[in-house]
Amino acid sequence: MLSLLFLTMLSMTANALPPQVRVDSEADSVSPDLAPSNAPENATAGCTQPSIWLFDDTHHANITMGDRSFLVHIPANYDPLTPHALVVSFHGFRTNARKQEEISGFSEKGLTLNGKGIVAVYPDGQYGPGKNGKKHIRAWQGAPYSAPGVDDIAFTQQMVQQLSDNLCLDSNRFYASGKSNGGGFTNLLACTPATASLFAAFAPVSAALYAGANPTDCNPGRPVPIINFHGLADKIVPFGGQDADHRGRTEYATPNISEYREAWANRNGCASITAQQAAAADHKLGYNAVISHPHTHTTLKESPCSANDSQAVVNGFTVKELGHSWPSTLGLDGGVTTFNATTANILPFFDAHTLG
Repeated sequence: MLSLLFLTMLSMTANALPPQVRVDSEADSVSPDLAPSNAPENATAGCTQPSIWLFDDTHHANITMGDRSFLVHIPANYDPLTPHALVVSFHGFRTNARKQEEISGFSEKGLTLNGKGIVAVYPDGQYGPGKNGKKHIRAWQGAPYSAPGVDDIAFTQQMVQQLSDNLCLDSNRFYASGKSNGGGFTNLLACTPATASLFAAFAPVSAALYAGANPTDCNPGRPVPIINFHGLADKIVPFGGQDADHRGRTEYATPNISEYREAWANRNGCASITAQQAAAADHKLGYNAVISHPHTHTTLKESPCSANDSQAVVNGFTVKELGHSWPSTLGLDGGVTTFNATTANILPFFDAHTLG
C-alpha cells in the first residue's frame, strides 16, 4: 500500500504538470530517472532526460494531453538509455484504447522490434455523432461519423512529440496501425506528407476507407510501406467495395480492396506487369504482384517493387473466411484465423522498414 504521504506528493506532482501532459493518478511506479550522455542520432529527447510519466505494475500509463488521452505500454525490460521502436494502434468505431490493445496484441510479453521491447500506444478518438447523428461515440477523422472539425492528424503529431520527449524512442522506427475506422485513419496518416514522413510503415486492418480516409489526391511524398489485411466475409466494409451503405448513404462508399492496394502499389512506383507476366501469373492482376498462400484460406499479394527500394512494398492479405476482424487465433475481435496477424506478419513487416 502506498503511504498517504506518497499519494499526496504524487497528486501534487501530477497537478504541477502543464495541461497538455497530465499523468493518470492510478499509475504508481516511476520510470527510472537515468539520462545517457551520448545518445545515438536516432534517439529521441526522452533518451537524454528523465521522464515525468508514471507507470503502474503492469507497465501502463494513461496520459492526457489537453482534452485527449492515450494509453502507453512499455516493455517489462524497458531501458531508458536505449531507443525503442514505437507502435501506435488506433481503435475502431464504438471501441476504445483498451479494446484495441486487447485485439491487436502489441503489448504482449516478449514482442520485439529491432531486438528490443516495443513501446505500444493506444490513443482514444474524440466523441462523434455516430452513424445516426444523435449518439456520442468515439471515432477518428475521415469517417462520416467522426467529430466535426477535429484534427486527428495534428493530435497524432502532438502525441508522438510527447512520447518522444518522455520516452527513449528510435525516431527511425515509428509505426502506425489500426482497425476499421482506425485502419481508415491509419491510411489517412499514410496519405498525409507530414505523417507519412513520421512513421516508417503502416498497417491498416479491415480498414473503413471512406473518402475522407482514402482521398483521391493521396500524395504522401515518398514510397510508403503498407501491409493490409481484409476478410472476404467482411459485411461491414465489403472487400468488393460499395457505392453506399444499406440506407443508401453515398458518404459511406468504400473502394474495392484489390483496387485500393493496386493504387498504393502504383503510387509507390511499382512497375505494371507485362502481358507475359500476366499470362504467367494472374490475368486479373492490375499491378506486378507475387502471389503466395502463407496461411490457411489466406492469399498474399506482394508488390515486387525495385529490389533497391524496399520502402515501396505493398503487402495485401486476403482472408477467405474472415469477417470484420483483426486476424487472430484467439477470436478476441470476433473472427478466428489460423494465424495471429500481429506476430506472424505485421511485426516482421515493421521490422524490415525504417526511416532514414
